[in-house]
Formats: sequence, structure tokens, C-alpha cells
Amino acid sequence: KKAEEEAAAKKKAEEEAAAKKKAEEAKKAKPVTKEAKKEAELERVKSRAETIDFKVLGKATSTELKSEVKKGATSLEVADASEFADAGSAALMDDSGSTVISWTGKEGNALTGVSGITRVFGKAAVVTTKDDLQVIKGIGPFIEEKLNALGITTYRQIANMNAKLEEQVNEAIEFFPGRVKRDQWANQAKILLGENVKLDEKALKQAEELERVAAKAEKIDFATLGVASVSDKDDLQTIKGIGPFIEEKLNALGIFTFEQISKMTAKIEEEVNIAIEFFPGRVKRDEWAKQAKQLHKDKQ
Repeated sequence: KKAEEEAAAKKKAEEEAAAKKKAEEAKKAKPVTKEAKKEAELERVKSRAETIDFKVLGKATSTELKSEVKKGATSLEVADASEFADAGSAALMDDSGSTVISWTGKEGNALTGVSGITRVFGKAAVVTTKDDLQVIKGIGPFIEEKLNALGITTYRQIANMNAKLEEQVNEAIEFFPGRVKRDQWANQAKILLGENVKLDEKALKQAEELERVAAKAEKIDFATLGVASVSDKDDLQTIKGIGPFIEEKLNALGIFTFEQISKMTAKIEEEVNIAIEFFPGRVKRDEWAKQAKQLHKDKQ
């Protein structure tokens, strides 16, 4: 019996030591930042480019610089400008990053009237045509980054989307199911290209509402809530008081998990309530935080 007690005590001591070590390691580990989550998400999106049917979608016109360009240069010579429009915009990229440039003329393989070159770019830097995709309602800054990471940079590519491609892209960029189709990205892009198509105005209003909500994310105390992304997503509609569109709003704000909601203080409840344009006091009254704590606990 004594041997059993000693063995049990030893096992308990080992477990406590292991738990202590794990806690210390977790304390030393760098906290997951919003920027780190964002970079990881962009890498995941980029890896899914092979799932997209670019034969239908088309690829943005791209070429390389023929010679180095200096900061503030007003013209640049490229390997082949034949497919570039006489005026337009593009992303100029190298291993150090990218910048958006525009040009107003073209002479042979030289783009002229260039603006936006913020630093030196060496020979072989890549110039890829790029439109301002944020003009399309439903596409915010980070969604545009995701589309660019996927290889989608122009209105023409988006206008070429069929139902299958809408679904492929929606999934690849980890967007709320059906949003690409519902927000009518393809038809919006066609209108921007001068084509005569009609839009569902009600759906567009929802897209505008989600954009407003997303813009308020900076007012939310994510230092307290914690950072999450689509890959961490819980079914927030399990919480009574959260329906499909409210869940979309929370996701647009950057709230994806039960754990985040469980950490809401009274102040954050009010901040979120205002940000998602919900009926005053509903977040607190419906006890989202209390419900989320239990749901998060049930997951463990």
C-alpha cells in the first residue's frame, strides 16, 4: 500500500511539474497578433490559387521591368507592353513588396505619365495590371488583399466569374458562404467595365452595411477579446439572439469564436452592439457572453 501511495504521489508531482512547464512555455510564447493571423490567412489563400479555374477567369496582364526604375520615375520600360492599355493602373512587385502605380500613356514598351513609384525597383520586378477592387461593394481592404493573393486583380477577371467560380473564390478567400454571389461581384464588375446589367439593390445595401461594420473594427478592444480568423470560426448562430446576418456582421468585425464573445466586458458589449448596428442593449440583454462561456466550455 505504501508503495502504491508513493507511486501515486510521484505521478502527481510529475503531472504538476509538466503542467507548470507547459504554463511557463505558454507565457514565454509570443502572443498571436492580428497581423500574424492576417499573414497566415493570406498564405492559405495564396496556396489555393490552383483550385481556381483561371482558364475561364483569365489572368491579369503581366510583364517584367526591362531596366531599374528610381523613386518618383515618370516612365518605365517593360519587356512587353503590347497587352497593356494606353492608361491604367498596376501593381509593381519585387521580393521586398509591392506598390500600386498608374500611367496615362504608352510608347512602344514604355509606360509614360507614371505615378506612384515610391522606391527603387530593380530590373525584372513584375508589373501586373490591377484595378481598385474596393470599388466593388462587399470588397474591403483585406478581401482585396486576399483576392490579389489568389491572383485576381482586375474587374475583367471578376466579371468573368460564373456560378462555379463564385463558389470556388468564396471558399478560397474564406469568405462567408454565398457572399460573392449575393453581393453580385460579377455584375458590379461588368458595370465598371461599361456593360449593361442590373443589380439587386437590396443585396447591395446588405453589402454596404457589412462594409460599415468592418470599418468599425478598430473601435473594438481586441486586446481583451483576442484575435481570431475564419479558420477558427464557431457557429455563432448557436447563441440565442444571433441570426445569419448578425453572425456575418460579427465576422466582418473580426469576431468569429465563442471564446471571443465570452470575454466581452460591459464596455465591449456596448461597443459591439453599436458597431453591428443592433438594437440598443441587445448584446447584453441576450447574455451573449454568458451563453458563449458555456458553449466554449462545452467544446473543451
